[in-house]
Amino acid sequence: MTARLEVTSTEVKDNTIQFNCKSESLEKDLNLEPSGQVLVDSDSLSFIYILETDDSFIYVSIPKDHWSELKSVLTEEKEGVLSLSHHGSFPMDGLREELEYLIQNISGNANYGSEMMSSVEEIFEPVKE
Repeated sequence: MTARLEVTSTEVKDNTIQFNCKSESLEKDLNLEPSGQVLVDSDSLSFIYILETDDSFIYVSIPKDHWSELKSVLTEEKEGVLSLSHHGSFPMDGLREELEYLIQNISGNANYGSEMMSSVEEIFEPVKE
């Protein structure tokens, strides 16, 4: 079974950007591991970071409201950290590489939907080379 969480706030620290989620809906003793993979949810204008458990996935939605912080992961080379209220913090392995790839593919590509494409271009375009 796949669970879904949503980033509700972010904190910029020295070398990191912390993406905060409430995780009380998850079982307390889950063995969570970063997958290093990011998906796109065009309908919700979100990037989805995937955590793995022993037998399922946890989708962590990063809505457009927090994309400026995602951009800082790319432009300022800060490390992304996912902080779950009841499950600790995890490095967001692969976040930078996955975002660079997705942004390059979404820019100018209406297959992701015109709103997703224009939102990505608006926020991330200066990053694209």
